Amino acid sequence: MRPLLYGLLALFLSSCISPKKAAERYEPRIDSLATLVEVRNDTIQRLSLALERSRGGNDMLLETQNRLQDRLLAQDDEIERLQRSLSSTSSDMSGQIEDLRQRLLGRQRTLDSLINAQALAVGQYADGLRRAANRLSDSLETKLPPTDFEVSEAPGEVILSIQEMVLFRPRSVGYLANGNEVVLKLVTETLQQNPLLKLRIVGHTDNQPNPLRGTDNWKYGALRATKLADELATTYYVSPNRIVAASQGEYGPSRSNATEEGRTRNRRIDFVFTSNVGNLLRELEKLTQIGEQ
Repeated sequence: MRPLLYGLLALFLSSCISPKKAAERYEPRIDSLATLVEVRNDTIQRLSLALERSRGGNDMLLETQNRLQDRLLAQDDEIERLQRSLSSTSSDMSGQIEDLRQRLLGRQRTLDSLINAQALAVGQYADGLRRAANRLSDSLETKLPPTDFEVSEAPGEVILSIQEMVLFRPRSVGYLANGNEVVLKLVTETLQQNPLLKLRIVGHTDNQPNPLRGTDNWKYGALRATKLADELATTYYVSPNRIVAASQGEYGPSRSNATEEGRTRNRRIDFVFTSNVGNLLRELEKLTQIGEQ
């Protein structure tokens, strides 16, 4: 390029100054322009290289962008599939939950029905004893002094306590007192009105020696209970399998034996009416079997 410049300058200046002087005058300027041209050429080359590298980087970015776009599309497809699956699963779970809810409601209704049936069975069991207690109290109030009898209730039983002089002659275990029929007839009627009731006759004494020589208080009470059981079975035709004769002697006092009045109240006969709990248990067992179905 420098010879070309020299030639042009020589041609341009040939008419004015000599070539030597022209070269000397313009050579620094020419050198400066040549250097500038080379610098610019280098710059253009560097920019070209940078442009090529940028194009390469851009191509890589485009390739990466395309890959990311493909991944995004794949993820969109997966999300849509999961949403469809979730919708189907949610629908299935809703159906299952509704089915479970209906089954739970059915079981709750069954449970409520069983609870009511159990309460009814227990109520009927308790009502039988309650009616017996009311009948005994109402009947004896008009026939015996209040100090001669006592009616009490305990879980599963009703107890009619009768003082000894109402049922037995003084100092006797084998001879009944006049007027005993009022009590024994009422006992019989109470048993007849409720076939589920059974009777336990319990003889009681105070803690003093009894009048029957050679017999302790326990045996003394048992002899009296046995006499009454036999009377109910033979005279009033109460089925013997509904009667039990027993004794507690002096070991079941209702009052303190420290006073004469207490000892008198302790010399008594208890007629213990018990409902046949076996029937209640059978009814409850039936209800349990229904609940397990």
